[in-house]
Amino acid sequence: MGKIREAWHFLFGDSARAFGTLSVALVLLLAVVPVKHHFREWAQYQSRYLQLIRQRGDAATLQRRFQGGLRQTWLPELGVVDRCTTCHVAMKEDSLADVSTQPFRPHPPIPHSLTDFGCVMCHRGQGAATTVEEAHSSTKAWEQPILPARYIESACGQCHQNALVGTPQLNAGRRLLARYGCVGCHMLRTPDGVQVAATDEPPPLTHIAEKTTREWTYAWLKNPQAYSVSATMPDFKLTDAEARDIATFLIEQSTPSGAATKKASLAGEAQEGASVYGEAFCASCHAVQNAAGLMVGGDIGPELTRIGSKVKPEWLDEWLRNPKGYAAHTAMPRYRFTDKQLWLLEGFLMGKTDSDLLANVRLDAATKEQAVHGRVLVNERGCASCHEINGVNRPDNFAPDLTVVGSRSLAKLVFAPGVAHTLPDYLAAKIRQPRVFGNQLKMPQYSFSSAQVDELVTALLAQTERAQTLPAELRQPEQAVSHYQPAGKAGKLIDDMQCFSCHAINGRGGDMAPDLTWEGSAVDRQWLLSFLKNPNTLRPALIRRMPKFNLTDAETATLVEYILTAYQTPAFDADSIDANKFTAEDREQGRQLFYSRYACQACHIVDPQNDKGYIGPTLTQVGARLSPAWIFHYLKNPQVMRPGTVEPNQHLSDENARGLTAFLAAQKGAKK
Repeated sequence: MGKIREAWHFLFGDSARAFGTLSVALVLLLAVVPVKHHFREWAQYQSRYLQLIRQRGDAATLQRRFQGGLRQTWLPELGVVDRCTTCHVAMKEDSLADVSTQPFRPHPPIPHSLTDFGCVMCHRGQGAATTVEEAHSSTKAWEQPILPARYIESACGQCHQNALVGTPQLNAGRRLLARYGCVGCHMLRTPDGVQVAATDEPPPLTHIAEKTTREWTYAWLKNPQAYSVSATMPDFKLTDAEARDIATFLIEQSTPSGAATKKASLAGEAQEGASVYGEAFCASCHAVQNAAGLMVGGDIGPELTRIGSKVKPEWLDEWLRNPKGYAAHTAMPRYRFTDKQLWLLEGFLMGKTDSDLLANVRLDAATKEQAVHGRVLVNERGCASCHEINGVNRPDNFAPDLTVVGSRSLAKLVFAPGVAHTLPDYLAAKIRQPRVFGNQLKMPQYSFSSAQVDELVTALLAQTERAQTLPAELRQPEQAVSHYQPAGKAGKLIDDMQCFSCHAINGRGGDMAPDLTWEGSAVDRQWLLSFLKNPNTLRPALIRRMPKFNLTDAETATLVEYILTAYQTPAFDADSIDANKFTAEDREQGRQLFYSRYACQACHIVDPQNDKGYIGPTLTQVGARLSPAWIFHYLKNPQVMRPGTVEPNQHLSDENARGLTAFLAAQKGAKK
């Protein structure tokens, strides 16, 4: 006690000593703030940055632009507080592109202002944090860590519902969600409130007994990929009894399609049948597995490798004659095959069998109990989410809503053993192997590759609560779906041949073949008549070609008149340039421009003996195919006339465009 009294007397014995002691204490307390500030993590990063730039040639400029202390971006309309640039001080310093150390690398070029959008809009993390752990990681107080770099495109998907050139992974993921039936079971809405629709066309099962057998249905249900390696239907991991009972119910509920059936004679020559298959360009939509195990052909229609083990001959005959008679919404066109062509093609397709597929399938006789249990299983598994089935309604709310799955709380997720506790890892594991989360789960097993899993996770991470609440001016909606339908007899022909499966017209249709919206302004009448009767190739390097639909003269004339009348561009008159007024000098000027100045022969062929360009369409008959006015305006701005074309815009003067038009308009095919 005595020592305490002595110390007290020494420090506070009189007013002078007390004042001095308190002053020293106050100074020490005030000194804590700058000392503590000096040792903060972000201050250390700023000090290291200043050391980094000190030896550079533009050090003075970089030093002048440097702003020390806490730096903050506040975006109240987005609810964003962002202090990332406190450590990432060189975000806008392009001269530091050679620096590889973080956080001192400049941000890569992007089409947005870093100041207007901040960092957490794209990278997530806790923007208000001032330490690396709190900003980047998931903590007890903050669930949303920084987004792994391989999923960064998901950030673009919060604002952009349309496909972007710079987001191939996001685009692919959204296509997979729509194509593989994910949105058949799961609700997924865009920020505009539009429900994402499936793009695949699962076949109706209402008439399945006409098409195939109970045994094949059983084998398919047990393992779809055993029949078709490219099958989009997943494996539901059914037991033998479950697959048997579902197959029994599906065959039992089948009703006649109303299409006439007859016994087909399929003794055609295989080689001749293959020729019909090739002439119809079936491979443009359908794939087959070759001897090397590689898939050859398109992926629009189902794989045909083992089609002979699946379908009945009578069904195949009626299907090839009139696909819509069995499935009203099919994308398969009606080819108008002759009886001989049908006989040959059917023989070729029915010869594609696999003796091992049904070798071990031995089903006992179907019973009423099996059919009843099969109906229960069909309802439990949600089969009607994708397929039309007699007596079974499409289920509502069958699977969890995925509209804001990218913001799902980790506290609400049940992680399987070995799965890292982050949302991307959870989603990837659930897609890759859903049954590790529980054997009783209904989600089936898909055969996605690692790249496809990343694409799907990217698309799902874009579905956030922030995306749903963005200001309307920041949303970039997906292009509105067109329901354009051509009218009259021509419209029925276009529907009958399923032209929209490959071509787009007025915003509706596919992108496999050229857009026909302005085809009437582009093509010559006589050429179009000839082409529709017997399509030839315009691009020798392409495998996919337009098939021959065996149109009658009257049908061809109807289509030609409609195309030339209805599909005209308002930009110019198709008859505004008369090729007969071009002089020899005009054509020679165009020839020199074609071969010398612009080297068009690198992609196109005019002289088959010397030109080697196989990238673009051949131009040996372009003068007989296209109108001079179209050629001129296309050369002036290809992307305006054919959006998405790879033809470069050479920014031609009117004089040069006219010269090239004169040269190309003279190319009407080799003289006999």
